[in-house]
Amino acid sequence: MSFQLATILIGGIATLAIYSFLIKENAFYRFFEHLFIGIAAGYFPIIVFKNFLWPKVVEPMLGFTMVTFPDGTVHEPYNTWNLLYLFPMSFGMLYYALYFPRFAWLAKLVIGFSLGYSGGLAFKGFFAEMMPQLTGSFRPLVVMEDGALQLFSTFENWVFLITLLSVMYYFFFTFRATSEGGRGISLTGRWLMMVCFGAFFGS
Repeated sequence: MSFQLATILIGGIATLAIYSFLIKENAFYRFFEHLFIGIAAGYFPIIVFKNFLWPKVVEPMLGFTMVTFPDGTVHEPYNTWNLLYLFPMSFGMLYYALYFPRFAWLAKLVIGFSLGYSGGLAFKGFFAEMMPQLTGSFRPLVVMEDGALQLFSTFENWVFLITLLSVMYYFFFTFRATSEGGRGISLTGRWLMMVCFGAFFGS
């Protein structure tokens, strides 16, 4: 058996093992779940160190990127600003303060900074990605072109509006839909969502 065939076979078995969770949780699924998590936990730090930390941080800070000519001169002098990498590295090491109850509060500084930074990036990405979708949901309910009513476009926009509002109502869990009208809107949203999923997966 060739190596390529073996990898395809193992990949197929692993895929079936993960999908077996749809039937019920079993030992076959748990084994491959732990296997995937273990591989990812070991692979990710190596990739980060090899592709980022070593070439971007360690090599410049230790001067390994300096090119020395035969006459003893260098291409460029050592940049002492590279030592500033020690500050974020030391700050990141405070994560390990969690293992020391007396100094565990220091880890909260790093966690708070990470959450704030990630939240700011996500908020910025929300406006860049979601705002065009939000503005695109505002469509005219009566479409006129050259003074004539466009029936198909008008009907299309009404279907879009009804689908949008009913699906939003279906996922609005702040209150329970107890009235007949509320349950009807919720049921409509669920059916329209199923139709959309079917059209999406069938296309």
